[in-house]
Amino acid sequence: MAASASVVENTLSCLYGSIDGSNSWADAMGRVAAATGADRFTFNAVGHDGSFHHDSAPFDPEGLLMFAQDFADKDLRLQRIVSQRRRGLIHTGDVMTAQEIAQCPVHNEFYRLFPECWNACILALEHLGGITAPTIQRRASKGDFTPEETRLLEVLGPHICRVVELQALVSARTLGDDGIVAALDGLDDGVIIFDHAGFVLHMNAPARAIVAIKDGLELTRGVLRASHHDSRPVLFDMMTRTLRVAAGLSFELPRPIGLRRPGNARPLIVRAFVSPTGKDANRIGVLKIQDHSSWQAPSAETVGAATGLTPAESRLAVALLEGESVIDYARREGLSEHTARSHLKHIRSKLGVTRQANIVAVLARLFGS
Repeated sequence: MAASASVVENTLSCLYGSIDGSNSWADAMGRVAAATGADRFTFNAVGHDGSFHHDSAPFDPEGLLMFAQDFADKDLRLQRIVSQRRRGLIHTGDVMTAQEIAQCPVHNEFYRLFPECWNACILALEHLGGITAPTIQRRASKGDFTPEETRLLEVLGPHICRVVELQALVSARTLGDDGIVAALDGLDDGVIIFDHAGFVLHMNAPARAIVAIKDGLELTRGVLRASHHDSRPVLFDMMTRTLRVAAGLSFELPRPIGLRRPGNARPLIVRAFVSPTGKDANRIGVLKIQDHSSWQAPSAETVGAATGLTPAESRLAVALLEGESVIDYARREGLSEHTARSHLKHIRSKLGVTRQANIVAVLARLFGS
């Protein structure tokens, strides 16, 4: 019992220390995982208004964004905890049948990529204007959690919820005090601020207008997503790489990208930044969105002179810059798709990029878009 008391005291000290930035929230969540014998600790919050927030340790921005975008609405446990007003300690088998588990996308798709999440013990609490669900998880091979481990989750859970609540208050105040929101709100371009888990904290008016009509960008459970299917992997990659820079795990920001738009031939140009808010533990990601619908594309001759592309490659590059697909361009020019994609491969090589969206971004920078 003395050992448990010491573990609780040290874990709580780390948790509350994350509020003022004396240590990171990722470290605090990692301490919770270690105390409870978990391979992963996850914090889910479902608001009475339908809002959703998800965080996890060890820090993994790909997993965070993937779950929020594609799997949160498929998790029967969260749905039933909310709809049945379940509270207290809950194991997967308490709210799902064996047949449901066998057919569950979360278990069969998400956990295939993240096997350390298979066994789960959830503490469902009424808090933060909705239901919070601190969850300890580990690999199937390690078996269920012991009574002592689940008891530690019961003790730590209410404190975790309180820390998350205080962090939200501090984050909002810090953004305002630093003048970040006021400065970015004054820009003509769209600006979107997101936290370490990828959830949107703030959008200025131009960004809200774009998202409202899904003109290249949309919100899914509080996480930004490209509205055109082809652009989703590109934006996903940009955001996860930005989150790694914000967490101090990388130092190279992603290159600007171009996002296709359902109702406009001109792509959105998106650039990523990381902004300090006074404390390393509270660094945020910033996306700057430029909409140049009235911008005039350069001629193929101009593109060729500036980049060294051949005339055929330059014509395709201009078409991509104007939002045309490779297949549509090939049809318009009377080319085979193979020939057009061969030109595309040469363009990527000459411009030093690997993705089609980066071709658009490079040309946009060169020609003032």
